[in-house]
Amino acid sequence: MSETALNSAWESVLEALHFAFQPIVRSSGGRAYGYEALLRGWKEAGFYDIASVFDSAYLDGVLAEFDGVLRARAIRDFAAWAPPGTKLFYNIDNRTFLSSSAALDDTIAAAQTLGLSPSRIVLEISERHELEGDALFDRVLGLCRERSLRIAIDDFGTGYAGLKLLRMSEPDIVKIDRHFVADTGSEPRKAAFLEKIVGMAHLMGVSVVAEGIETDAELCVCLESGCDMLQGFLLARPVVGEAAFVSSFPAMGGKGGESRRGRSRLPGISSSSVRVVAPALVSDGFIGVLDRFRKEIDLDILPVVDSSGEPVGVYLERDFRPYVYSPYGIALLEHMEAGKGARSFLRKAPVAAITADLGRLLEVFGAQPGCGGVLLTSDSSYAGLLPAAELLSRVAERELAEARDQNPLTRLPGNLRVAEIIAERMADFTHGRAFVYFDFDDFKPFNDRYGFRLGDRVIQLFADILRSTFARSGCFIGHLGGDDFFAFTYTPSIEAVMGTVREASERFRREAASFYTVEDRDRGWILGKDRSGAERRMSLIGVSAAVVLVPEGAFIDSEPLSDLLASLKREAKLSESHTAFKIVDHVSLGAPGIQGARVGQGPAFAVFAPALLTSI
Repeated sequence: MSETALNSAWESVLEALHFAFQPIVRSSGGRAYGYEALLRGWKEAGFYDIASVFDSAYLDGVLAEFDGVLRARAIRDFAAWAPPGTKLFYNIDNRTFLSSSAALDDTIAAAQTLGLSPSRIVLEISERHELEGDALFDRVLGLCRERSLRIAIDDFGTGYAGLKLLRMSEPDIVKIDRHFVADTGSEPRKAAFLEKIVGMAHLMGVSVVAEGIETDAELCVCLESGCDMLQGFLLARPVVGEAAFVSSFPAMGGKGGESRRGRSRLPGISSSSVRVVAPALVSDGFIGVLDRFRKEIDLDILPVVDSSGEPVGVYLERDFRPYVYSPYGIALLEHMEAGKGARSFLRKAPVAAITADLGRLLEVFGAQPGCGGVLLTSDSSYAGLLPAAELLSRVAERELAEARDQNPLTRLPGNLRVAEIIAERMADFTHGRAFVYFDFDDFKPFNDRYGFRLGDRVIQLFADILRSTFARSGCFIGHLGGDDFFAFTYTPSIEAVMGTVREASERFRREAASFYTVEDRDRGWILGKDRSGAERRMSLIGVSAAVVLVPEGAFIDSEPLSDLLASLKREAKLSESHTAFKIVDHVSLGAPGIQGARVGQGPAFAVFAPALLTSI
């Protein structure tokens, strides 16, 4: 669209307007995924804010022409400076869509003139205006997909449309508004809500950008919640010109990568499970697709990517089969080739990072089970295919192993899963962590007097108490056998952890007393034999707790951890409170009797040692 198509007043407005660009950063790897074009100069042009610029253009009936000129400028600047493969995010007023679909032709023409693939353009649809004319809107969105333009919902959660727009547009990306990101580090309910939004988007196969990140705490919560991409002043401010197109972001500080907090109990996949199928391009025609299915006899799923290598869906051999074996099938396909081409057979498929654990893979597959597998990515680019049969086989193997490991009395995970949790959580030095070992006090005399059946009921009682007191995101409890239990929790403070431990201990001491006779309970002791065989007064059942607290940024190897827990358990048994704790820092453990315990700053390489289960 030429700028001369506008009247002189709007030409003057355009002279004052220009773009700044703000990076959108991948959570995994911390590199730039794209850059959002943000309008600048609106104040100099005489407007109150950016929204009033487009509202005025709409009321004057020049919105399509005006926005077309701005779009061409943004594409020109992006093409001049952007790193290869990155994407341009452009906010397009949905009222432009509803009046005409010509904006798409203008966008593609401007991009192709400058040598950009349409797949590198992400059109951000705002929720700001109520949608009217859903049929036209659907048609325009269909044209976007046919022409390989990407679609994002901007400021999700703040406008009229909400979930309706998410359902209608089936976007590639959702950008969560700053409102749902702000102060999440200090507001757990807000952080939980953010996590739910991300989970809902992922189940629909949609990537998520967290907007407006301004603090380290907000960055950590967004990473923990599973946001795929990040944007905000903490990472980079909008900048005019070439300087905006940076690819290094110091605020990430090694925080990129999948958060371990709240991870599924299932491990990651092995490389042998991944099927590497050379993908088709979304621009390929029927002939090329059919040739692949004919030549590769075992090929039933063909991944499809755009020009940037990002997956856009799959072709299924079964969808082509009726045409191939029909007398007029090939002719019908050739007729369709002149229209939408092979894209008319494109199915949306679940997508997950190749580093995702099996629990995450199973979750996304369950939302779209008809596509025969999960497309795997590395830094957003296609990396392989995990077939459905392979995924379900791995899950079945894992569940069988866990069933064998599960304690038959309490149904809690046993030594195998405890070992894995310790290894995972020790390696996650980006959060404060607490490792807790519980051991019953005076349990043997109770068993001798009341029998093993009541003893089993006491063990089940404590398991139920742990389930309720540690019922928070990221917590874990396990049963090591007998009267030995293990718990893990992320911790905001020492006081919070010790409060939870004491709550569980005191509740158990109080409720376990009900298993004694009234006489024994009132007396507060029973006669029993200690471990040396001597008969003496024995206290009623209680529990001792040893707690090792590892602050954010500190780590400890598995062998020193087990030694420290053993030492603390002995200390707890002798203390009046029946609890003992030690804080690990980056200088020294400072625990009596512990030699050579390794702690420090930086990535942990700890691998669980069985000493925890044998030395305590």
